[in-house]
Amino acid sequence: MHKKFIGTLVLMTGLIVASGCIYAQSDTIPVRNDQNWTPVIDDSHNMDLGFGFGLDYGGLLGVQAGFAPVKHLTIFAAGGYYILGFGWQLGIKGLFIPKTTKHAVRPFFKASYGTNSVIVVDGTDKYDKIYNGFIVGVGVEFRFGKKKQNGFDMDLNVPLRTIDFWDDWNTVKNDPGLEVVQDPLPVAFSIGYHHEF
Repeated sequence: MHKKFIGTLVLMTGLIVASGCIYAQSDTIPVRNDQNWTPVIDDSHNMDLGFGFGLDYGGLLGVQAGFAPVKHLTIFAAGGYYILGFGWQLGIKGLFIPKTTKHAVRPFFKASYGTNSVIVVDGTDKYDKIYNGFIVGVGVEFRFGKKKQNGFDMDLNVPLRTIDFWDDWNTVKNDPGLEVVQDPLPVAFSIGYHHEF
């Protein structure tokens, strides 16, 4: 991997961890009413449904559903269109800030398994194939509104491509009848709109 890419990944991870430390607070906040101070209990969201673009939504365009058994963990599944066919993901997100109605910005790290690479060659379909593998990454949930139910997820993904993928990719590069313009990118970005229940 390139030094520039590694530096960018380290910087983004550092910023996400730092923002988690800044925003981390207790789950109750004192609110002033007409007579005295009373704590307001912060509700959590257990379900999450989103649609968007990128590996987190099946590859190119699709949907993602999540379940949060605890405030700092989300289990998710995604499915969608991935150029040649159906793409999918199963994974977990660990949130630095709990998934509650109080927090509008929630950075996370994640790991998943599913479709993570594709080879498509113009002019022939003998190399066209979708590949499965692991993905690791970081991201941020942005939520707005009084109950923090709607907003966007932005993710930086690192596909851990398999030996099969690299063997096939080298075959494509060594085919004298083909011109390879660019190697696969080491990272992939995703963005989606989400609603929480």
